[in-house]
Order: sequence, then structure tokens, then C-alpha cells
Amino acid sequence: MILLAHIGKNLAIPAFERLSHVRPTDEDERRAITRRLMHHENIAIEDRFAGLLVLLYAQHLTVVSHLPITAVIIKGPQTSLLLGTTPLLLPDPLNRLARKLLARQRGHTTIGTSSDSPWLFPGAFAGQPLSSYHLGTRLKRLGIYSRPGRTSALMGLSTQLPAAVLTELLGLSAETATAWTQTGGNWARNAAELHDRPHPRIH
Repeated sequence: MILLAHIGKNLAIPAFERLSHVRPTDEDERRAITRRLMHHENIAIEDRFAGLLVLLYAQHLTVVSHLPITAVIIKGPQTSLLLGTTPLLLPDPLNRLARKLLARQRGHTTIGTSSDSPWLFPGAFAGQPLSSYHLGTRLKRLGIYSRPGRTSALMGLSTQLPAAVLTELLGLSAETATAWTQTGGNWARNAAELHDRPHPRIH
């Protein structure tokens, strides 16, 4: 198993050219939202866990919403999340959040009603996962926007990890991963400048 605090893997991340033109979430804001998701019990556990996967692991909403319950692997005190071919060992409080979420298995409109859904984020209709659209709407209420959040996460990851690791763990193509790592250092140095630019349209 692999233990990483800020990385996910085997994701369908959009091409570098598309994400590189998205203004990233401010780093201080990302950290503040991350702390809130980790520790505020008044936020729905589904939103807390999904938001952390976006902001820390650069997960695409489609990937998050389609995670099966079998993606959570519990062995003794350890909890892992299978995002690709190798389980990712989750640190606290993600460990605890994953266990609680797994225990619930409830649809987003069926509060108080258990189901046998195979999805970690069940939808309102039997056998269906929560749609990425509805998940995105829920996260926006918390100030989490998928593309800017993932862009910010990838900017940080690209300054810490080589392209080969990003390719293996995030599912990026070798070309895209190389582009991120080659540009990541410049982005880190020019973060203030990026945030002063006009906000691009996000579709």
C-alpha cells in the first residue's frame, strides 16, 4: 500500500492545456476549506469526503461520484481507498470519514433510509450513483469548485512529484504529466500574479 497525504491516482484528468487555463483556487483558501472539511461535524460527511478528494487528491467529480463501496478497504485500524490498481492508505481524519461514509450507504434524498447500493455516493434512484452534477452543486455551496480546486492541487503536486509518479498515481498521460511538472515551478513562483488576472470562463 502507498501512504500519501496529498495524492490520488488513476484518474481521468482533463488535458494539461484545458486545466492550465483555469485560475486555481487560492492556496490559503484551499487550506482553510480543507481544514473545515476535516474537522467540522456540521457538514454532511458525503460532502466532506468528496471535497477532500478534490482538494487534496485532484479527483475529478465523475471519478468521485462513481466510487464503489468496494473502493474502501478496511484492514484492522487502517483504511485504504482504491483509486487505481494500488490501494492508497488514508491518513486521519480521511480514515475515519471513509469508514463512516461506508457505513451509511444512503442516497442523497433518502435521509434516514438505508439501502444496498453498491456506490459510495448513492443517488436518489436505486442502483444509481450520485451524479457528478449534483455532487458539484453540493460542493459549490461549500465554496469548492472542481476545476479550480483540482488545478490548485495539481500545481502543488507538480512541484513535489516527478512526471512518472504523476502518471502512475493520477492516471495522467506521460505528455500531460511532463507538462505539469515542467510548468509547476513557474506557477508556484507566480501564484499571486495568476490570481490577479481576470477569471476565465469555466464550462
